[in-house]
Amino acid sequence: MFQGTIPGPMRAIVRETASTWPRGPVYVPCCGNFTIERSLAGLGFALHSSDVSIYTTAIGRWLTGQSAGIRLREDSVDRLGWLAGSLDDGVGTVATLMLGTRFLASVDREGLWHERVVRSYREQWKAKHAETVERLSRTDVALASYEAEDVRSWLRKVPREAPVCSFPPFYGGGYEKLYEPLNQHFAWDAPAYELLSDADVVDVLGAITDRPYWLTASNHDVPELRRFLCGVIKATPRAAPFYVYASQAPTRIVAPRQPIEPVTAPRLGRGEELNGPLSLALLKPGQFNALRSRYLNPRIAPGAANLAVAVKDGAGRVLGVFAMAPSSYTPDEAYLLSDFAVAPTDYRRLSKLIVLAATSSEARLLCQRAFSRRIRAVATTAFSNNPVSMKYRGLLRLTKRGPSNEDGWTYQLQYQGAMGGHTLTEALATWTKRWGTRTTEETAGT
Repeated sequence: MFQGTIPGPMRAIVRETASTWPRGPVYVPCCGNFTIERSLAGLGFALHSSDVSIYTTAIGRWLTGQSAGIRLREDSVDRLGWLAGSLDDGVGTVATLMLGTRFLASVDREGLWHERVVRSYREQWKAKHAETVERLSRTDVALASYEAEDVRSWLRKVPREAPVCSFPPFYGGGYEKLYEPLNQHFAWDAPAYELLSDADVVDVLGAITDRPYWLTASNHDVPELRRFLCGVIKATPRAAPFYVYASQAPTRIVAPRQPIEPVTAPRLGRGEELNGPLSLALLKPGQFNALRSRYLNPRIAPGAANLAVAVKDGAGRVLGVFAMAPSSYTPDEAYLLSDFAVAPTDYRRLSKLIVLAATSSEARLLCQRAFSRRIRAVATTAFSNNPVSMKYRGLLRLTKRGPSNEDGWTYQLQYQGAMGGHTLTEALATWTKRWGTRTTEETAGT
């Protein structure tokens, strides 16, 4: 119901650990999206929560019968006056803020996509708001109290023997940035607080852990708590790991697991000549996972694909794979999530043929059918230790180069290009002429 980033296994660990605690009050500072409270629902605890964000406070005050005290700012009335009737200081206000996190960032932003997002929510507002209110009314989360207060001062009021469970922000500005659009358009009695410094984090951890029963977690390894480490959670291959620390708890390790299905089609190998015509074959998710695990660089974190396709030669042998997803920002663009060639073969530039196949008119037709939209362009991201990607060079246009946000790579490269400008037959002819020289063991040694 409430948005959040804590994975399911984390909630299971929280519930398992807290089930051994004595029944009574449990204190939850930095409660965020009430993940802990939802995990402990039904266990008989009196839950006392605290936070400082507008989003969390709206929910917390509603769950404890307090007035939300949130109103539309005067300078936002002209653009967002249609929201004012939904602010009822209760569940209606909560529903308004929840929906606002999805579209307010697009208000006053230039671009067709942002305009469409805002228009869509305005036209469907009554139905969306009523549906959200109805869903919220079914919640089973109950709070004994909620206070909008700085974590440092609030923890000083918590009884010494009472259990504390918290996922405090160990990085600065995260929630401030997340809820910036809400604060920009809504006014409320926000508490005074300062972002946690490194010294403050140590103090907060000390206040949490200086008691018989406690649990905390972070997406960073905390050296000061390493002896209390009871769990490491990595829910998906691309997710950041969570480290769970507790006064006492069973040890748990959660690692991603992906379904694998066999691919019975033969693959091009050493000593084999590539022959036309090329063809495309749809892959099941498990088949894509199997081929990706076998051929994709293991340092590249995999993602979930909406459309996975194998490229085959005239003999039915798999040459490589590409995977697509609809662009989140450009309506007529497909995002190339992954593309790779099988190996080893006698063709050093086989990966370029896979890119040509992925941008063919046949691939565009598959994308249009899968995404139910017109596709005219393709974009992708490459991670490299070189300032350009040799695989995409000459095929796609480099639009942005920046430092990598993935470990092990120097550059993050953004590429874009047209889609559907050639057929598979033309793709093979282009590749054969420019990059299709076959390198056998004999020619490699001369």
